[in-house]
Amino acid sequence: MSPVLFQPQPGDEKVVYEVRRGEPLDNPKIRYDQTTIFPGKIGRELPKTFGHYHPKKFPEIFEVISGQAWWLLQRPQRQNPKAIDEIYLVAALAGEKAMMLPGFGFISVNPGKKKLIMANWVSSEFENDYETYENLRGAAYYLLEGPDGKSVEFEKNSYYEKVPEIIKLRPKEIPELGILKSKPLYEMIKTPEKLEFLTHPEKYLDILTIEKCFKKI
Repeated sequence: MSPVLFQPQPGDEKVVYEVRRGEPLDNPKIRYDQTTIFPGKIGRELPKTFGHYHPKKFPEIFEVISGQAWWLLQRPQRQNPKAIDEIYLVAALAGEKAMMLPGFGFISVNPGKKKLIMANWVSSEFENDYETYENLRGAAYYLLEGPDGKSVEFEKNSYYEKVPEIIKLRPKEIPELGILKSKPLYEMIKTPEKLEFLTHPEKYLDILTIEKCFKKI
């Protein structure tokens, strides 16, 4: 984690998060993972994942199993990853689902005092790009504990040339894709054709948008 931290911490190492990658599914084109982010700040920084982009236009969908989750989504200019055109903070609670959209990179963050457990579904046909986040020392913002110990401050990462202000979002149900709060995502594995948006997103780009998947708060 040191390459992407606001202030790498000296001393003993600790586990920030762990991933169970590629849990068995009946559909070989879809990969199912579980991620646990443990509570406890890294210096002043909230615990987070390393951060990654997807090649091409593949989305990823998350479901919060327990705890509360934040995702920092950022969309860079096509030829310049140091220039961010859009950046959003998505907040979700247990049972809610959030779509990581094509063209965006993201980190997952645990803002709470309990461990965060999330499941995700993604195409198994590619590998994540972590290098861009490593080269730029993390996401476009660092999420830091405020001086009162309760608030969160958003510190711009100086390795980026252009960073807009954060827009805060909450996930919406996406009935066109069968993404409903009352329906656990794992049930969709029984009908793999409903997960086609993960393997052939080009057919669903009119739905895989900020406006369709989220609401401002």
